[in-house]
Amino acid sequence: MDRSHVPPAAILWLSGLTLAWGGSWPIMKFALTELPIYTFRTLTGALAAICVLLLSAALGHSLKLPREDWKPAAIAGLFNITGWFYFTAVGLTLLPAGRSAVLAYTMPIWAVIAARILVGDPITARKVLGLLLGMGAVATLVGEDILKFGEAPIGALAVLGAAVSWAIGTVIQKRNWKTPILTLIGWQLVFGTIPLAILAVVYDTAPFADLTLRGVLAVSHIVLIACLFGYWAWFNVVKLVPTSVASIAVLTVPLVGVTSSALILGESVGIAELVALVLITGALATIMLKPIGRSS
Repeated sequence: MDRSHVPPAAILWLSGLTLAWGGSWPIMKFALTELPIYTFRTLTGALAAICVLLLSAALGHSLKLPREDWKPAAIAGLFNITGWFYFTAVGLTLLPAGRSAVLAYTMPIWAVIAARILVGDPITARKVLGLLLGMGAVATLVGEDILKFGEAPIGALAVLGAAVSWAIGTVIQKRNWKTPILTLIGWQLVFGTIPLAILAVVYDTAPFADLTLRGVLAVSHIVLIACLFGYWAWFNVVKLVPTSVASIAVLTVPLVGVTSSALILGESVGIAELVALVLITGALATIMLKPIGRSS
């Protein structure tokens, strides 16, 4: 099979993933106005781990993690969960939700480079073109934040740190696991949430003092939609296509993040978002459409 071609199953998972993750950015902003960062991420990670493992068991999968999968699962959990959870939450407290989503999806830059260095994934002309178009969309959406970078760099640096962490975790994820996908997601959530839980106990005092029904609903959404379904979809995508292709394909997510943030939080949407839509469409076309004369 042509490694640049994305199979229909991966496209379906990506479609659901785009809506699940893109629409969750403004919801996270709500939750973080009522909960401290460590407590919020500990709650979402722990509850998501329980839900994922229960679903895996209900589908008849073993919850046992084979010995050879323990170490890579723990390492992947630190990058996919701990790093991503922490740095995105920090960024969301300092930046608008839509812009945070865009910065987080600079991940393809780091994923393509990491995949080349760590596993020898080739960087083809189509991947380069797709990456350039996609990152052009990111630059279009985040241009204002780049201009203000020197004034308030912590939020931007935090979200970029999340992107790098996720990219490395994605490369680690691309291996032959003996563990069923849902069980693997559950264990990575467990491993990745433990450091955050320790930090929550140490630093968060009276963490639920400002929690309202809106915060509870926001946490529930993140657990069920962003974590349970989102990670299930993402791990399936990574299993079906090369790391660099998967990472470029999720460039649709920040556009949904910007749009949903405008609708829910009232953040502005203008010509930059329309230009980004065109660029992202071009990026996806370069990696998803089968080249003429090549069979899959």
